[in-house]
Amino acid sequence: MKKKVLFVYRFNALNDILLDNGKTVGPTEFLWGMNYLDPSLYDITYVNAPRDERKTGIRRLFSVLEYPFRFFAKIGLPLEIYLLYKKEIDSADIIVCVNDQISLSLLFWKAVGFLKQKKMSCIVMSLQERIKYFRWNYPLVWFMGFLLRRADTLLTLSEYVQSDFVHDYHLNKKKVQTLYFGVDTEFWKPIEGIAKEDFILSIGNDMNRDFATLVTALPTGMHLKVITKKSVDTQGKNIEILSDLTNEEVREMYNKAKIVVIPSIAVKNESSGLSSATQAMACARPVIISGAQTMYELFEDGKECLYYEPENPEDLSSKIKLLADNTILRSQVAIRGYKKVCEIYTCKKMGEQLNYILSKL
Repeated sequence: MKKKVLFVYRFNALNDILLDNGKTVGPTEFLWGMNYLDPSLYDITYVNAPRDERKTGIRRLFSVLEYPFRFFAKIGLPLEIYLLYKKEIDSADIIVCVNDQISLSLLFWKAVGFLKQKKMSCIVMSLQERIKYFRWNYPLVWFMGFLLRRADTLLTLSEYVQSDFVHDYHLNKKKVQTLYFGVDTEFWKPIEGIAKEDFILSIGNDMNRDFATLVTALPTGMHLKVITKKSVDTQGKNIEILSDLTNEEVREMYNKAKIVVIPSIAVKNESSGLSSATQAMACARPVIISGAQTMYELFEDGKECLYYEPENPEDLSSKIKLLADNTILRSQVAIRGYKKVCEIYTCKKMGEQLNYILSKL
């Protein structure tokens, strides 16, 4: 008998990607492998809890509890998800929570007895790093660990983070596994015949994105385009800020860019900029990334990308100049990064990993 697997998303653009007939349109990496699970083993369904809807009714009630949690933990706790989708959640055998907020929310309901019989596989991307904001808050650390221990599997995006993650939250290391992120290489790909232009591209909206260092590092005479909704101080340089682009427009920008830079503040246990970096590599562009152990695990410096010291504009500037002035190196890094992503970090590979993990529950 096939197990019922429910994916719980919180992704505003999901309805634009997943059509009613089951087909997909556009990039599918943030389905987290759902579309590559084996349908002979699972009945697969999903729910989507958009994050930007106006808080009324149940949402308003739980926002009173969520606010102090968000203030200290720097992460949301959308407890209303279970009550809003109780029928779908209760009917599932296995629940896949695709981010930290969803995971903590549903693990809370499991902890208080509502989902005791459910197998839960939780993708955790930020909690390993966010503890730096509340490590001193022992009750909050205990509460987080208490919830995380309710999961059947906790999936991190790199092996490196697991040691601190297990130690900090007092977890069973046997429950912590690695799910390597992959992008949709059928969407993010080189566009044949497109003309390359003389600009540097950067992209991102997350709290770790460090455009300030990139702006300072931008060499004289170079043109930078930044796709973001964040406020960026351009310091009067030749910088263009773009927003609200479609995925197709972003793909075109990747393809046209001379170099792609994904700048992040210094992080230890978070794969900051991973999705943007892999998208750019899948489009066969040379990428410069902030150095971090989580990223070193995935891509080799000087071959598949270039790393720079986080928050060091001098080092970043030197890496930009190195790629800009060396056509051969630029081409080699682009080709090697492209091959690495296409061979290892694809949606299909991610789905195969998840298929194996769920088969063991």
